[in-house]
Parts: sequence; C-alpha cells; structure tokens
Amino acid sequence: MLALVLLLVSCSQRFVSDSRIALGTAVYIRIAGDEEVLSGAFSVIYDADRAISRFTEGSWIWKINENAGIKPVAVPSDIYALIKRSFDMAYATEGVFNPMIGPLSSLWGMGTEEARVPDDEEISAVLPLLDCRKAVLDDNACTVYLPEKGMSLDLGAVGKGWASDLVRDYLSSEGVESALINLGGNIVVMGNNNGSPWKIGIQRPGAESGSYFMLLEAEDTAIVTSGGYQRYIEEDGVIYHHILSSETGYPAKTDIISATVISPDGTLADMLSTTIFASGSDSVYDLARAYGIRAVVLTDDLSVIDTDSAEGEVAVLEE
Repeated sequence: MLALVLLLVSCSQRFVSDSRIALGTAVYIRIAGDEEVLSGAFSVIYDADRAISRFTEGSWIWKINENAGIKPVAVPSDIYALIKRSFDMAYATEGVFNPMIGPLSSLWGMGTEEARVPDDEEISAVLPLLDCRKAVLDDNACTVYLPEKGMSLDLGAVGKGWASDLVRDYLSSEGVESALINLGGNIVVMGNNNGSPWKIGIQRPGAESGSYFMLLEAEDTAIVTSGGYQRYIEEDGVIYHHILSSETGYPAKTDIISATVISPDGTLADMLSTTIFASGSDSVYDLARAYGIRAVVLTDDLSVIDTDSAEGEVAVLEE
C-alpha cells in the first residue's frame, strides 16, 4: 500500500537514489553510497520478485502451486523459511493472515484488469481450498505440498516486507549505514538522515497527496501501512477493498481505515499491518504486546490509536 509520505530534507552527505517498478509497485531507494551499490539493491528486489511471485512462471511459489495435488516441491532454505513464517502467522491468527489465500485472490482479481465481484457460489467453491492446516511443510527436506488441486500460495501480504529486509541486509553488507527503502509504502530506514532521524508521514486517507495525520521520526526500523482505500473495486455503489477474509471470502469487515506497524523486522511489520487491519481496532494492543511492535491505527470514526500511548488513549482527527 502506498500509504506513507516521505519527507526528505537536503543534506550534506552524498546520497544517490532511483525509482523503478518491481514487485508490482513503485520502488524508491535512497542510499548514502554509490551508483553500483544502488543498482545492486534493485537487483536484490528483482531476484526476490522472481523467487516468490505467483504470477511468474518458474518462481518457487509458481512451482508449488503448479504441483498442488501432485507432489511436494523442494525450495531453497530462505524461501522455505519465509513460507514457514507465513504459516506460523496464519496459525497464530487463526487464519486472519493466510498465505493460502491464492484461489480467492485469483477469483477477485484485485489490482488486475480482470478485477470483479464474484458471486456467492464461486466464493463458496474456493473456501475449502484456503485451509492452511491442510498444507504439508517438511522442515528437514524444505518441501511444501498443497494436497488438493486448485490450492495456491499467495505471499502478497508479506513479500514486500521480506524484500525490503533483503535489501537492508545487502546494503549493510556493502557498508551502507544510511538509507531509505520504499517498496510501495513498505518502508525501511537505515541509520539517520545526516544526523537527524528520517521523517515519515502516515498518509491521511482521502486527503490530498502528501497530506499526513502523523509524523514519525525513525532510525533503523521498518514502517508498513495497510489499508483498504488504495486498491479496491466498486460495484453498484459498494466499495470492495483488497484485503480478503478467508472465512467469508469477501473483503474483511473492519473498523480500521489504515493500520501502520513500526518494527525493526520488515517481514513481521508487513504481516502484522494486514492482520491488524483485518482484525479490527479491538486487536491492536493485544497484537502489539504479543509481537513487541508499535502500531498506529486510524479508525473509521477518525480516532487514532497509538500503542506508544497509554492503552485506551485515542486522539480524534477533525473532518
């Protein structure tokens, strides 16, 4: 989700930056380093995309999905670790976060030219294919097996966070100490911005581009926002956002407009921003405590919940 506003200031340290399209979104990287290292950072993202995109023929996720109901697929240890972590989150959240949402994602086609509202019969037909408990993961062999034809993985709710962590690790290995990585609103900052914290604004949905309702100062952390206001379809006056419930097959019913998670772990932040959004505001403090993260949530009555504040304390935005 492109739900965060970058506030960059001029500085004396030499930064290089570039913007490209990858992982189905706009990617912006700014580093205190040289062009060669910057180019290498984009190569890391392209490699990640080729590895986990369910739409890319030959990717590991594509191979797993193609062999559903046929045989287990052995994957590299890092890909297996990501898949395993996604399933662990699914178990912990009782399916609110669900890496097996693929059949339902395909049915709705959000973000594609084929996006549409499916009928009840179509949704009912795919719901049995979303049960994470049926997948077979072998830790020793690093294999993944989806036992029923039609089952499919979709790591769209974690892939950008994972890729941003990979870029951060690559830049660190190249000696980069200060950087900003923005994968379509999944942001990771390294170090500081010429001695001052990076300033990241959380976008106010429905407002002008560049308008934000909270300004965060950040160093060495990830900031990820999920919301239903950027990617959706509208039919007969009803808006259907892209964060789907694997229980109902329809967009998750929630009182949250946007959910932002701040954590040093971009992969975790990506998973939890989706989970908090879909779970509703009653879940915010419990999930923040359970995973040791900070969450900033904007609800549909324009209340702002910040778990860095006293529990139960909220601010209310003006219309």
